Order: sequence, then structure tokens, then C-alpha cells
Amino acid sequence: MEYVLKADEMKACDEYTINGIGIPSMVLMERAALSVVSALEERKIPLKGKKALIAAGTGNNGGDGLAIGRLLSRIGAEVTFYLEGNLQKLSAETRAQARILKNMGFSILSKTEDIEYDMVVDALFGIGLSREITGSFKEAIEKINRQKERGAFVCSVDIPSGICADTGRIYGCAVKADLTVAFAFAKRGHLLYPGRAYAGELAVADIGIPNAAFREAIPSGFYYEKGELSKLLPGRSPFGNKGTFGKVLLLAGSHDMSGACLLCGKAVLRTGAGMLKIITPACNREIVQQSLPEALLYSFEGEPDEEAVKKALLWADVVVAGPGMGCGEASYQLLSQVLESASHPMVIDADGLNLLAMHRELWEMAGGHKDTLILTPHPGELMRLIMAAPAEAAFVKAGHQREASVQGAHPQSEAFGALTVEYPADRETIIRGLAKELKAIVAAKDAATLVAEDGRAEIFFNTSGNDGMAAAGSGDVLAGIIGGLAAQGMNGFESACLGVYLHGLAGDEARRKLGAYGMLAGDICESIPDVMRKVSPP
Repeated sequence: MEYVLKADEMKACDEYTINGIGIPSMVLMERAALSVVSALEERKIPLKGKKALIAAGTGNNGGDGLAIGRLLSRIGAEVTFYLEGNLQKLSAETRAQARILKNMGFSILSKTEDIEYDMVVDALFGIGLSREITGSFKEAIEKINRQKERGAFVCSVDIPSGICADTGRIYGCAVKADLTVAFAFAKRGHLLYPGRAYAGELAVADIGIPNAAFREAIPSGFYYEKGELSKLLPGRSPFGNKGTFGKVLLLAGSHDMSGACLLCGKAVLRTGAGMLKIITPACNREIVQQSLPEALLYSFEGEPDEEAVKKALLWADVVVAGPGMGCGEASYQLLSQVLESASHPMVIDADGLNLLAMHRELWEMAGGHKDTLILTPHPGELMRLIMAAPAEAAFVKAGHQREASVQGAHPQSEAFGALTVEYPADRETIIRGLAKELKAIVAAKDAATLVAEDGRAEIFFNTSGNDGMAAAGSGDVLAGIIGGLAAQGMNGFESACLGVYLHGLAGDEARRKLGAYGMLAGDICESIPDVMRKVSPP
């Protein structure tokens, strides 16, 4: 597990390291500069004899850049130093770095030369940026991006200039880096889009800030790295049986929607759960029996039999509900029966979420669920849940217009549209609020999925996955993975976090084999064992 910090958390760590622990800021700056040069060398970026431009600002990020340029010159790069901004506002450390360069005979330009460079070090702004970029700074960023278009390798110092460290939003314009070397810890802007797309490859460098710098409060975000997967997966008993590895009850499928049922069910079993039982309308019986013979089945005509559902619940360890269910009366009755009777960990996805948004009584039943509740909404489903929340819900901003109907806001409504625009800038607050409202775990699916749990300070930021996963059925596979992990004894939050991460790794494996254009959701499902096999003992 690696931490993801907000800008103010990182600043507090810096301040305590310098003033509380006593490590001088110039020492940290030198270590930061060394880490950037090391990252470039590790990636075999040509340096000796190459033309390098250092684009520095007046803050400490600029000081880092000046120190990097000095080190690059020592290993043979032809370095040009350029400093943008009011020289009267140089930080003490950046002023000291400029003085060192002057003493060594270097000049620092106030305007860039119109020549081509082999590499540009972007050190204009650090994580403290909080305003739109205009004027000469905007021109400087545009020039860096033009250098990249001409073939220059662009390395950003700590974060690409123009990216918000807390949200990943772009402050008008931003540097498009090939490599970003983050100091001490990743920041949210490195992992959230669009900042993630601007950061290029992310390298997190140890510059000597100890964990003691957190003092009493640990960071509020974390992510997984691939090397951790073997420790994260649930254990396998060599003398276990199919019951040992958990029984999942899946409520899925409707007329003309058998595919979601099959994708989710296969993902449950591919993840390692021992048994699967599917409740689905009778129209899906034959295709399920033919395509997924490993699954038990209860199919019904009309509406599901309440006693049969209760019997299935007594059998199960975990419930997954929603993929392809539809939102008709039979689906409403089935979800209502399960929410009323189930005392199991429960994953609700897709139409299960839409039913919660449509029916106040289901919403209230979900909020009072007797065990762990995991919701896996994509942005549209999340918006519908938010618009269906009680008007007094803390995370629903007072300025939003709300629909009076218990069916929530229509996707074309003005309120829905306004919230959809606002969501990317305030994802964390909104997701945490929904988790609190329903006393649930929310895995908010997106290009960068976040997982939050009611009452938990930490939020999970997913780093795996790719655009090839933006395909119908991908979410059904995720719901099955989470359900399969939960059935094997993992707690709800760990199941959701690992499920999201494993889902993305399987997507990366599918892309490696097939490419992004030709991937199907089924390819993600079939790649789950490939990912798990690589890290599990033979």
C-alpha cells in the first residue's frame, strides 16, 4: 500500500520534517534534484551532450529545477536555465540555488531562446498552484508543449505545471510530461484525470521525508502497486472444498439481458469462489445452463417465489445483485425480498442501483442492510443515486435543483446536468457523502476508480486499467470479482479495493494480448486467472 496525499498534507509533512525533525530544506531540495536525475538515468534518457532546458518558477519547485540543471551539467548535458516570474518573489531556497549557479558561472535567462531542445525540465509550478494560469506563465507552458511536439523529452518536477494537486483538474493549461517525478508520495492530481494523462509515467522518489512527519494523522488516500498483489489475494487452503471458498448468490439477467448475468457469474468463479447460484427469469434458463454449467440455478416465471429466494439466501455467503436485472416489477420484487431478508455482505450494481434510485423504500432498506453493503456505480448511476438522496443529505449541495419525484432526477434534467458537470471537480466529497448516507462502501467506477467506506478516513485510488475496458459488460465483471473475493472471507472494503485493482490488472493483461480496440468484457474476465496465476504459488 502506498499513500496518496493532498497538497496540504504534503506541505504539513515538509514543514514538520524541516522545522520539527530538523532536516534542512536545502538538503531535501538536493535529494529531490538527485532523484530526478537518477530517474532519468534509470530510464536511459540520453543526457551527455544533449541540450536541456530548465524552465523554473520562483517557488521551491523552481529551486528544485535549478538544482537538477546543475547536476545535469555535471554529467555532460548542455543546460540552459530559464526562470519565469518576479525575481523579487524568489523563495529563500530558490534564491540560494540561483546564487550557486551564478557562482559557478551559469546565466539564468528571463526569456526562452527559440531553439530546439532534447529535453525540458518543467519546474514552473509545484503542488501549491491554485489559480488559473495566464500571461507569461501560460506562454511558457505552451512553449514547453511545443518542444515536446518537436520531440523533446519532458520531465515534470513533482507535478506537471498547471495541474491541481488535489483534483487533477487543469488550471487553464498544463505541461504534457513524458515523466513526472513526485517527491516522497504521489498526489491525487497524479492519479485522477485529466492530470493523470498529463503526468506521463509517474515515478515516486524517496527524498528523506520520514513517516514520522505524518505525526498523528495518516494520509487520507492510498493505492496498490503490482508487487503487492500476492500479499493481497485471499489465501487458499490445500485441504479446502467448494464450500470453503465461498458461495455466491447472483441476482442477474432479464429478458434479452442474459449476457450481464453470464459475465458476472463467470467473474465470480474465475476469481476463486467455490460455488455460484444464479436467480434469473426463466427466459435465461437454457443459455445459462449451456454457457455456465458450473452454476446452480433458480429460474422463475412471472415474479420470484419468496420462499425459494429465502432458501437461496440461507445457502449463500455473499449476494451480488443487479447486472442486467432490468427495472421492472419482477426485479423490484426480487431486490426487495433480498434486501428485507439478507444478512450477508451484498454487492449492488447496475439495475440494482437504478432500482434504489427509483424507489425510496428500497433506498431505505439498503441503508438499513444488516451486513456490508458495496455499491459499484458508474458516473450516470452515481448521479441518479445522488439525486435520489434525501434533500437533507449533507453531500447534496444546497444550490442544486431537485426533482420532487421519488424516482429521482431524469438524466436530461437541469439538476442532473449541473451535478454531472460538478462531479469531476468534487468526486471525493460526493463519493464519501453517498457512502455515509447509505452506510455503505462505494466503488465509484471511472477511468480512475475511487473506493470509499462510511466511517473510514482513507479512500482508495485505483491505478490499474486502460481505455480498452470502456466496453459494455466491464462493470458486470467487476461486480463478480468483488463478490468472489468477499465470498473467500475478505472484508468488504478490502474486497472492493482489491476487486477494482484486480479488474484493472485483468484489463491490462487483455490489452497486452489483444490491444485496446478489440477488447471485450469477456476478455477481461478470461484474463483474471492469468493475472492471479503470475503471483500465486504453483
